[in-house]
Amino acid sequence: MPQTRPSSVNARRILVAVAPPVLTAAVVLSVFLSVRERLPGRMAVHIGAGGNADGFSGQGPFLAVALSVLIGDGALFGALAYWIRANPGVQRVLAVIGGAVAVLTGWLVVAVLLANTDRDDASSVTLPGTQAALAFAAAALCAAAGWLICGRAEEVETVSGPAAGAERLTLGDSETVGWTRVAGSRVLPVTGLLVAAAGIVVGFTTGWLPALPLLVTGLPMALLTGARVTADRRGITITPSLAPWPRLNVPLQRIAEAGHRTVNPVRDFGGWGYRARPGASGIVLRSGDAICARLTTGSEFVVTVDDAATAAALLNTLADRERRTAAGG
Repeated sequence: MPQTRPSSVNARRILVAVAPPVLTAAVVLSVFLSVRERLPGRMAVHIGAGGNADGFSGQGPFLAVALSVLIGDGALFGALAYWIRANPGVQRVLAVIGGAVAVLTGWLVVAVLLANTDRDDASSVTLPGTQAALAFAAAALCAAAGWLICGRAEEVETVSGPAAGAERLTLGDSETVGWTRVAGSRVLPVTGLLVAAAGIVVGFTTGWLPALPLLVTGLPMALLTGARVTADRRGITITPSLAPWPRLNVPLQRIAEAGHRTVNPVRDFGGWGYRARPGASGIVLRSGDAICARLTTGSEFVVTVDDAATAAALLNTLADRERRTAAGG
């Protein structure tokens, strides 16, 4: 049966995600109110690579955006930490990231406010590169403290075996049968297109070199989001639906038993795509039915795909046949 971690551990992790954004927002608001009368009406809000101002905004819009980003950070990562509490490893990482991002953002916002203080001409505002280094150092300290506060907790075993039992298909000893379906994702193509679009915007506005990581990440994500899942005498084979490579195979010899169950990508694995966590790994492209193969190592391999029950029953039958053959029966 699944084990439940103490509620105090969940509370600490949610606090690690939520408290830094809230506290940082309070600091930003306090600093803004203390220097408001000394700020120019048109503030420098972006400092270019040379250290000089190249982006400007009014006081009100700048404060509203900064506070919205910080509060949104706390709401997003706090909700994720609560939602994914069944996956403690991912929960801990998300909580720490949420707090660190808030501290990094808040430090830079305060630095910009102080750099604008007592400036009559916003175009003369400069920001030393050391501020960025200090911001990252503060974020790293927050991450380290958050990691310790989160604490280690006993991993939750979400799966003790295939939930639907170990069904089998009736096959003759000489019969050869294969099963195949194409599994797709709605989230990954949209995410890939958004990342690629962001890369194009960065390319035109900043330069194509900084845009390259976004393009290299976004375009494959948008194109390679479908997978053909095959169950046959080779075991479970997964290939991109639009390309023959890369290919992932789990041979029958490694499958102790196969079943199927409902999988939620975020709650169970922390996201979409190829996922791995303690005791389980697999290809998770959407929520819903999934083949769940318990391997001979004791871990679980999961593939989200329609008609997973049929594939699992076939794999059990073929794995039984493979074991009889290996035993000389």
